Amino acid sequence: MLSKFAVTTILSGAIVTAGLLFAGSASAQTEVLINNYLPPKHPFQTQIVAPWIDEVIVATGGSVTPTLSAAAVGPPPKNWQTVVKGVADVVVLANLFQPKRIQLPTVAEIPLNSGSSEKTSAALWSTHEKFFAAANEYDGAVLLGSFSLTPNVIHSGTGPIVGLADLKGYKLRASPGVATNVLKELGAVPVASGPSKIFGLISKGVVDGVAVPAHGLPAFRMQPYIKAVTTFPGGMSNTTFSLLMNKDKWDSLSAEQQAQVMSVSGAHVSSKGPGMDRIANGALKTLQETGGQVVEADAAVLAVIRKFADKMEADWVTMANAKGVDGPAALAFFRDQLK
Repeated sequence: MLSKFAVTTILSGAIVTAGLLFAGSASAQTEVLINNYLPPKHPFQTQIVAPWIDEVIVATGGSVTPTLSAAAVGPPPKNWQTVVKGVADVVVLANLFQPKRIQLPTVAEIPLNSGSSEKTSAALWSTHEKFFAAANEYDGAVLLGSFSLTPNVIHSGTGPIVGLADLKGYKLRASPGVATNVLKELGAVPVASGPSKIFGLISKGVVDGVAVPAHGLPAFRMQPYIKAVTTFPGGMSNTTFSLLMNKDKWDSLSAEQQAQVMSVSGAHVSSKGPGMDRIANGALKTLQETGGQVVEADAAVLAVIRKFADKMEADWVTMANAKGVDGPAALAFFRDQLK
């Protein structure tokens, strides 16, 4: 795990090393500002952003230097606007914040459809390249990579949540979109908030629990307030993300620099999933070692989620077809990549 200061130190060392290895790169150096809105130990930072920063510096010989903003230059829900308007050059966008624009990646968000960040992220990028790219959903920005988290689970502050009766009226912080809709179907009461509000909501008892991936236990400092985690085979739902660059900033790079940046982007970004999985699995293990429980939702809960998933799948195919994508073929390809 790296602190912001450690990341900065590593970057400085990488830049110096790159400068020594590639003479003259400093004179053509282009700084790329990344909207930095998460804690330094969040898995996005340690597994996605920090490695990508280092790899871009090395790949470009220091001529392109991604830099974390000192503080957030835009809130997460506005990351599309932040990057398109050039407030930041690069953002990590939760696709759920652009539900009318970025729809095809939600194939990876269908409940009970993915078991790990590793396989789901790789499958999503492969499917994007083969089927989604032509739909041009990212018009106005440049897609550098995509990935998914480990699936959402239910973190309970009161005890094990197993059946429908346990969920009725249960207040759970959840992201908008699929997770919120699934919880409504289960009879729970979703409470929408940004990630920065999670600690306050659970620590002060405003909510009974939180629906996020297992990495949220350490990332949002929730563990002291969580007594049990409920898992779902294939996940209750998932969240997909896009690594985006401002188009003007991209166009300002030389063709060589663009190729160098892409050599450590695309599928390379998606390949970071194992790190996300390790953090999630480690968090669950730590919870159990400190007296918490990990349980699995019962058949009745899974039946409700399966019904929701079937409808979401049918709606996704219809949407994909309308965008000129062969929906059934894309869905079959995506699932084949998960094997």
